[in-house]
Amino acid sequence: AADIMLPRLGLPDWTVTFIIILLIVGFPITIILSWIFDITPDGLMKTEPVKDKGKKIVSIKPVSRIFNSNNMVITILFIVVCVLLYPKIFKQDKLEDIKDAGEKSIELIAVLPFFNTKPNPETDYLGFAIADQIIGGLVYLKNITVRPSGSIRKYENQSVDPINVGDDLKVDYLLIGNYLMEANIIRLNVELIKVNTNEMIWREPIEVDFKNAFELQDFVAKKVVESINTQFSQKALSRINKNIPTNPLAYEYYLRGLAFPLTAEGNQIATEMLKKSIELDSNYAPAYSQLADRLHRIALYGKFDSEKYEKVEEIYLKAISFNNDLIHAHAGLAVYYVETARIDDAVEISNHLLQINPNNADALFSLGYSYRYAGMDHESILIMEKAILNDPHNPRFRSLCLSYYNIGEYEKAFNVFELLESSDWVIGMKGFLFFKQGNYEQALEIINQTINKDPDSFWGLISATYKAMIQGDTLTGLQVLQKREQLNITDAEPIYYLACDYALLGDKKGCLQTLQKAVAGGYFNYPLMLRDPDLDSMRNDPEFQEILEEAKEKHLTFRKRFFKNETTAK
Repeated sequence: AADIMLPRLGLPDWTVTFIIILLIVGFPITIILSWIFDITPDGLMKTEPVKDKGKKIVSIKPVSRIFNSNNMVITILFIVVCVLLYPKIFKQDKLEDIKDAGEKSIELIAVLPFFNTKPNPETDYLGFAIADQIIGGLVYLKNITVRPSGSIRKYENQSVDPINVGDDLKVDYLLIGNYLMEANIIRLNVELIKVNTNEMIWREPIEVDFKNAFELQDFVAKKVVESINTQFSQKALSRINKNIPTNPLAYEYYLRGLAFPLTAEGNQIATEMLKKSIELDSNYAPAYSQLADRLHRIALYGKFDSEKYEKVEEIYLKAISFNNDLIHAHAGLAVYYVETARIDDAVEISNHLLQINPNNADALFSLGYSYRYAGMDHESILIMEKAILNDPHNPRFRSLCLSYYNIGEYEKAFNVFELLESSDWVIGMKGFLFFKQGNYEQALEIINQTINKDPDSFWGLISATYKAMIQGDTLTGLQVLQKREQLNITDAEPIYYLACDYALLGDKKGCLQTLQKAVAGGYFNYPLMLRDPDLDSMRNDPEFQEILEEAKEKHLTFRKRFFKNETTAK
């Protein structure tokens, strides 16, 4: 009864746990006291012993007690209590998890961008930004898997059919609505729709002052979980409340920054907006986290910018210092740690995030990313596939294609690109995979396209390398490799592929130097190095064997720590 009623009264989770403990402790005490005392018309009296009055003791046959209605009720209540308590006590590791023992199924939900009923360039950004904020609130709830922002951006400013969109996004519920902003007042009409029946579960008009717009994520998140009758804890809701700014204008710049797409131009403009947000509110954690994410993308997915790249960790840590529960910041930091030779730290962070929400796509991706660098390609694929299932249009998750490539699954690697919009990275990777397949005709078509766009960019130089190899121009190929080294990229995985290209062009010294740098920099995918045909020309070199042994040792150490039941490399 307490499990049903107390959450409805707004009482914290521990009250149910406390009552269960009282039942366990109180039951034997009640039995003992009921044996010692009697309730009489004169009050509570100690049971008197039977007195011997000198009567002749007559042997009487034992009389069986009648199983009366009182005994029956007590027995039934005892059985019911045992049935209710068994899954809560004996199937949970911690009493604090009792609330989650009901094994509630996971609900899939998508929050679509809100439609501006009065289109205006000055306010159109709110449609996506508010949806993103609500998504950011729902990620803390364990029994809900919410489709991230990247999956829903394509529905901006569109009239949608809930059944078709729900089928496209593979969700059970859609949160949709429209808004109008006038005189700093936001008026929203929000609807929660069950996809398979097209039934409106909840509808409510909301009016809020723009300076208090951040309250929407908390309010709507609570309404959603109440409407779909899922469980949530006060601790989860308290995490949502932490993401509150103190300056309305700072919040506006933050929302504007969120609304820009994850393109080269979009990242640059978003960065400026987020910096203005931080200038106005230097304690708002989400602004720091988003800024670090955009700088990370700028530094890696164009001409490598070491200055911006080095600032990423500092900004993520700043975000975490203001809100230690901010999943976006922790997940971004984990990815950064993988790329900077701190894989163990990255795994610890990812596992911590998965305790908060086992279905969070960013946490799953960062864990799978760590596994690939450490040589656990199959495990990496299993984890990353879960991430991309929860967020199929996230451009960062395209990295799964490299895990497929590492085990020779070219078709699956190409299939990843079907989920993503075209970009320099996607086009460059297609050229890379065609080259590795030996499909030089298609590879050259893409390679020339990439070189013509920007020959000095990261992908422009990689494409020039493979073009030289296809044409048999070793000298030009080696010259391009020197230019690639001058980019000063610190991420160990592309350094590994640079070593492979040196080997293919016959430069053993260049291969050894860069391979050593890759292993020291945190890329120790020993099983791949053991079978990679690109390195076949190096197999008999003693120095290569030493580097391979170093990678093997790091790989086995990682495997022993995080996969304790396995101690040998596959």
